[in-house]
Amino acid sequence: MRIGWAVGIVAFMAGMALPGTAGAYYGNGAQIISADFGRLEQGDDNTLFAAISGDGRYVAFQTRARNLFPDGDADPPGQYREGGIFRSDVDSRALELVADGDFRDEESNAVETRGAQNPSISRDGRFVAFSTAQRLVSQDLNDNIDAYVRDMAVPIRAPGAFDLVSARDGGDVPAAYAPEASPPPGGALGAEVTRGAAISSDGSRVAFRVTQPASDLPDRLAPDTPPEQVFVRDRDANTTTLVTRRSDDGAPAGGALGPAGISGDGSTVVWTGANASSQTRFIDGENTDPNAFYYLWQRVADGPSAPTRRITGIADPDDPACPLNAQVAFDQTSTGPCFGPLAEQEAVRASISSQLPSISSDGRRLVFLTGTGPRPNASTGPGLDAYLTDMSEGVSRKQGTSELTREASIGDTASGSPVGGVSSANGGRFLALTTARTRFVFPALRFTGTERSVAGVRELYVVDLAARTIERATRGVSGGDTDSDVANGATISADGSRVAFTSLAGNLFFGDGNQRADAFVVNRQAEPGESPPPPPETGSGISLVEDLPGGAGGPVVTARARSLRNGGVEVLVRVPGAGGIKAEAKSRVGKPRRRRSLAVRTARARRAGRLRIVLSPVRRYRREIKRRKRILSRVSIGYVASRGGRRLRTSVRATFRRPAPRKKPRSRNSPRTRGNR
Repeated sequence: MRIGWAVGIVAFMAGMALPGTAGAYYGNGAQIISADFGRLEQGDDNTLFAAISGDGRYVAFQTRARNLFPDGDADPPGQYREGGIFRSDVDSRALELVADGDFRDEESNAVETRGAQNPSISRDGRFVAFSTAQRLVSQDLNDNIDAYVRDMAVPIRAPGAFDLVSARDGGDVPAAYAPEASPPPGGALGAEVTRGAAISSDGSRVAFRVTQPASDLPDRLAPDTPPEQVFVRDRDANTTTLVTRRSDDGAPAGGALGPAGISGDGSTVVWTGANASSQTRFIDGENTDPNAFYYLWQRVADGPSAPTRRITGIADPDDPACPLNAQVAFDQTSTGPCFGPLAEQEAVRASISSQLPSISSDGRRLVFLTGTGPRPNASTGPGLDAYLTDMSEGVSRKQGTSELTREASIGDTASGSPVGGVSSANGGRFLALTTARTRFVFPALRFTGTERSVAGVRELYVVDLAARTIERATRGVSGGDTDSDVANGATISADGSRVAFTSLAGNLFFGDGNQRADAFVVNRQAEPGESPPPPPETGSGISLVEDLPGGAGGPVVTARARSLRNGGVEVLVRVPGAGGIKAEAKSRVGKPRRRRSLAVRTARARRAGRLRIVLSPVRRYRREIKRRKRILSRVSIGYVASRGGRRLRTSVRATFRRPAPRKKPRSRNSPRTRGNR
């Protein structure tokens, strides 16, 4: 059943150009983003999320990798950084640090300060919103996590690079929080942002949540505003506005336990939360459990009296034919003015606590996921499926809602796998959707392109609402199936030409050797002709080794490094076969400090696999390492196969540290404990 299709889709797309999708497709493979192309290195640890700018030029990604920092940017004494947020220029491949990740203790690895996470990026890529416990501006004096925006037009160490978002209304005074009895390691809780959805297109407005504890936002005399609130910060006007308000007196309502996002024009906020009955109208007969989750919507541009509305559900309070004093016995199949578009409340069959509806630039159109079927169809399975709704004035929930996907056979992976996540571009026409489903039998969307040969791996799909098509956007670099899941949370550019995502798949480009989740972008490109020539050896994806003498698509060398307690560095090198290896560490040492060879060693591999090489600093620099405590270096690895051929190269960051003091051996005459006898 398609609910209100004529209103929900046709009216939504009225006036939009409807270009055909033939002649273009998302090609084989993908362009890796979480990499340093100057060094030809992938990130050495997992990348967690990637947010693409509306114009498709930039991607802000969060990673745990430690080898993407620029040379000379050393870790603090006694600590090391676990990744951070970086911004990549998709066209030039330039990489910039947005903000540091977690700071950890060198000895215990414990988190000492929680770093930047959950990036959102403005349409032109200039502004990046995130949350961190690091104090990035002088007025931030608390130990709590706060929300920030980085201006990428300002150098990272210069004044004005960071703007504190979780600040009091009317100025830049940071929020104050009530003390916590047992704060988590790395920073007490405070203000958080939702990744990929927190910032407006022009970067001027940011939606954030205070999860715990109580705060003094927006303008209280003491930190007595209860937690679990959504706020909007206008960075130009320096105003902070409470969004989660009780409908009767405007007091803080709370319940903001799920994600929150803002529309591209900054006019509208949508969030997933509880305690909905105190914030918006419920019809007598509904379940008003304050712990139940709902999708909530508010047009903050309409001022402090703007009503909060539900975007879907079992009831339809937006229907003018439903009287204010109505009493209804709600069930799954009855129809009428007060009955909503769904057979049950949106969170009954499947949890939506981590889901956030995607929102168009003007805030009026949303796509959401629910496991509940359309009224009066109560026989659908529990897996999450996608719906479109229109929140324009005068449109009821039934009129504005259209079902986009539906699982066909419950338990069948190919046609019944749930939709894992959905996000829309600023324009609202294109959607990025992830699912292990390979067959879309519901007729609302027409499947185009090639179907995955074997179901079971979650892939990326792009929905064009104007053309009513859904298209598979990820394939291996050779055209076959990807070998691992695409993570939920893909983001798409406004024109649908580029999609950013993270995946553990190792066959999206030639040369993937880190066995970690990476950030990628797929690009829409010209459809090949009816009889295309065979693809070149490099495939159509981007290879990190395409500029190496070994040639793209051929054998590669990968390496990882770690510091040893004796002052040396252990390098684990993976080679494609028997051959000679030379590892050389260079750093700025000596007087005057210049880039010099700190350690060098050669080795020979007898077969393909991993080889351990220990680098010890040369004698003349050991005293300098003790004095400086640590010296950051770049280890270059060269490999030549025994059978001959071109040299393969790679490099990795490493730190030579002052040797740990040796433990005193126990005297033979010292008494033994009973357990050692």
